[in-house]
Amino acid sequence: MKIYLVGGAVRDQIMGLSVKDKDYVVVGSTSEEMVKLGYKPVGKDFPVFLHPKTHQEYALARTERKVSKGYKGFKVYASKEVTLEEDLQRRDLTINAIAKDKKGQIFDPFGGIKDIKNKVLRHVSSAFVEDPIRVLRIARFSARFHKFQIHPKTEALLKQIVKNKEIETVASERVWHEFSVGFTEKKSYLMFEVLNQCGALKLLLPELDYPKNKSSIKRSLEYAAKYKYSADVKAAIFFMYTYPLKVGIKYNEKIFIRLSVPNAIKKIAEKLISNLSDLKQFKKLKPRQVLDLIYRMDLFRNPELLPEVMQIFEAYIEGQLGQKNTAQTTLKAVQKYLKHLNKLNLSAISQNKRGVDVKAAIYEARLELLAKLI
Repeated sequence: MKIYLVGGAVRDQIMGLSVKDKDYVVVGSTSEEMVKLGYKPVGKDFPVFLHPKTHQEYALARTERKVSKGYKGFKVYASKEVTLEEDLQRRDLTINAIAKDKKGQIFDPFGGIKDIKNKVLRHVSSAFVEDPIRVLRIARFSARFHKFQIHPKTEALLKQIVKNKEIETVASERVWHEFSVGFTEKKSYLMFEVLNQCGALKLLLPELDYPKNKSSIKRSLEYAAKYKYSADVKAAIFFMYTYPLKVGIKYNEKIFIRLSVPNAIKKIAEKLISNLSDLKQFKKLKPRQVLDLIYRMDLFRNPELLPEVMQIFEAYIEGQLGQKNTAQTTLKAVQKYLKHLNKLNLSAISQNKRGVDVKAAIYEARLELLAKLI
C-alpha cells in the first residue's frame, strides 16, 4: 500500500501557491483494508475515504470506462492492480496529473511540470472528451490561471464535447458549482470567453447577448475584482447582462433553474434590473419617486442589502457606460436618505392607527422628511 498526494495540491506547491485542499490516492489497497485501518468510507460513485484523524480524502487508485452518454456514464474500476500512472491518466489536465509520495519524490508521467513552466492547459489523454464537465472545468481553470493558454488539441476536444451535446446532460448543480468557483477568480470573465469560443455558452446561456456584451461584462467583472467584491456580487453583476434590455419585460426564470443559481443572487439581480431606469436618472427623481424606489428595493426592511446593491450597480454602470462616479453619487444619496428616514419614530406615527392607515401614515411621514432632504 502506497499513498500519494495528487492533483491540485501538488500543482499549487510546484507553482508556489498556497494549498487549500489536499487529496490523496492510495495504490495497492482495497476498501476492506482501508476500513480496517480506521478510514471512513464516503464515496458513492467510487471508493473514497476520510482519514481517521485529519479527515482528508483518500481515494483508491482507479480507472474509468465510458459506458453511456453523460457525465455520469462511467464504470469505475478500483483494485490493488491499478497503478499510479493509470490513475493519473484518467485526470483532465497534465498539470493536475502529478503526484508526490511521502518522501517528496515527484511522479509526472504526462509532462505536467513542463506544461506549468510553459503555461499550457493540455489534456492528459483522448479520454478527456468523454466527460462534459471538463468543458466547465477548463473554462474555470482559464479564469484562475489566466496567463496559461489552452493547447490547440485540447481546444478541439472542447468543441467536440459541445458538438456531441453532452454538456446538456450536466446537472444544474454541477454547472453552478463550476460557475461559482470561477466567480472567485480575479479574471472570472475569461471563463465565459472560453465557453464562447468552444460553443458551450450558447447552450448554457442562450439569453446572454454574447459577444455583443463581451466588453461590458469584462469591464464590470474587472471592476468588481479590482475592489475585491464577493463571488456572489460578481455573479449578480454578470446575470444582470442576461436580462432583457427593456425594463418591465417579465424575465424568463428558466435560466436560474437551469443553472441552479441561488435565490439570493437571483433576487438582488432582479431588484436592480427592474429599477435600473430610476437608478440611472436618480438626480431627476422627485421625492415621491425616490421613496417609491426605496420601497421597491425593500431597503427599509433589508438595509443590509445596500452595500451589495451599491457594488453591483456601480460595477454594472462602469461596464455599461464607464460612469462609476454617477453610480457612487446615486447610491451614497440613497444611503444618506435611509439614515435620516430610519430615525423617524414609527411608533409615534402609527399611534391610534391600524392596518392600511398605519402604512399610509408612515409613508406620508417619510415623504415629508424626504422632501426636506432633497
